[in-house]
Amino acid sequence: MLLSDKILAANETVLNDMLTHRFVTDICADRLERDVFHRYLAYEGQFVETAISIFAHAVACAPDITAQRWLIGVLDALANTQVSYFEEVFTRLNIPPAPEDTTGFGSGMLDIARTGALVDILTAMFAAEWMYWTWCRTAAAGVISDPDLRAWVDLHAQPEFAAQALWLKQAIDTYGDESDAERLSAIFDRVTRLEIAFHSAAYDVLASD
Repeated sequence: MLLSDKILAANETVLNDMLTHRFVTDICADRLERDVFHRYLAYEGQFVETAISIFAHAVACAPDITAQRWLIGVLDALANTQVSYFEEVFTRLNIPPAPEDTTGFGSGMLDIARTGALVDILTAMFAAEWMYWTWCRTAAAGVISDPDLRAWVDLHAQPEFAAQALWLKQAIDTYGDESDAERLSAIFDRVTRLEIAFHSAAYDVLASD
């Protein structure tokens, strides 16, 4: 079994908790409230800026030009495509910026990037992107009435996003080692739990209103 598959198998339960999260089921049932989605976008837009730092750490750790080229491409997409997307949608929908690292997701992910090896960073981002690609493919096949939510889901189901999730999976197998399995599985678990809290945050705001 490939190292990446061992990591997925070890985290089947927590990954399923994320894949059946209320945020996911609300989208699949076409009942996600716009306020929840807009709060979520504010949190995610904030994280994209952190992701630039995370992938910059990965570039610095990359042992060969093949990985460096791919990771630099990711940085370009983050800085010049995704940041522009959030700037446009925040202005158009009048979404205020999120407070500094409201959910703790960004600081948790950045901590892994600052202290871990390349394969640790790859596993952290693999946990996040594999999860999105998995459930967004299902959601994209259903009815989504909100055009902005539809566009966001489609973004995570398209071939370009799939290619990145699959590259991260393959890179774990290329740069990781069987001796890393337990540590990397723990990183995947940590990130998925951070994702669960991240997706709950918009609902938590509603509950405290």
